[in-house]
Amino acid sequence: MHPALMTDPVSTNVPAPEPKKRKARGVLNTRWLKQLTSDEEIIKSTIDEMSGDTLLTTELAQHCIDRDNTVPITPASLTVLLKQVADARKDGANTTTKRAALKSLTGGEKTDTKTAVAAIRNVQTRAKGKYEEADPARLSAYYVGKPLKTRLQITQAGAAVFTLLRTKDDQDQPIAPEDVLPGYDQLKIDQLEIDLGSYSGVQTRQSAARKTASDGRLTFEESCAQVGRRRRKLQLAIDAERPFTNPNNAPLRTRLGLPANEPIA
Repeated sequence: MHPALMTDPVSTNVPAPEPKKRKARGVLNTRWLKQLTSDEEIIKSTIDEMSGDTLLTTELAQHCIDRDNTVPITPASLTVLLKQVADARKDGANTTTKRAALKSLTGGEKTDTKTAVAAIRNVQTRAKGKYEEADPARLSAYYVGKPLKTRLQITQAGAAVFTLLRTKDDQDQPIAPEDVLPGYDQLKIDQLEIDLGSYSGVQTRQSAARKTASDGRLTFEESCAQVGRRRRKLQLAIDAERPFTNPNNAPLRTRLGLPANEPIA
């Protein structure tokens, strides 16, 4: 075949695009934070305008800022709204603190997991030394050969080995242990209880921290949403009293976050 008629084969091995990395959710939704700042600027600017425009103050007082239409728009009610902005920011700060606590507990859980598994493995090693030849079936009571990967597996194994070795009952009264392992004295039994208890304790504390952080986030977003609704009612009132159809209203509308040449959407 003439070289000019030869063509390179088209490769069908097109590399697949790399999957997009999923962004981790931030401690707080930045959209809410940005909107809260914007709302605050509009409210402050309106108060400033009202301080020098008696007619605007009178006009806006005919409108209400709350959902039930019982609170007139006045400098006083807008000042209260500014306090709600500040309170929303406090909710956000509290949520950040709670989420940081949760992150700390999650990191602590990794350490406690390793400690608990190591404690169980040490008990299993001693049990194998005692029973591997004499009574291998007894090793199942120590969960020998079973995985220790999930919380349930670790919790069940830890409870099993501690029950076999413990020297005190649930009321902290002395009891005869079900089994005794070579070199596993009272100090080691006490340490086993601490190591396993720390692991279980993290689960409890982390669940509580997660719920608290979730509740904090919800409170923050609800606070921001309420501020946003009231800011919109304020702008609707301005839109009605200072309509875009009058070109003289354009500078005021722009300062208060309204379009200069069209009604608010």
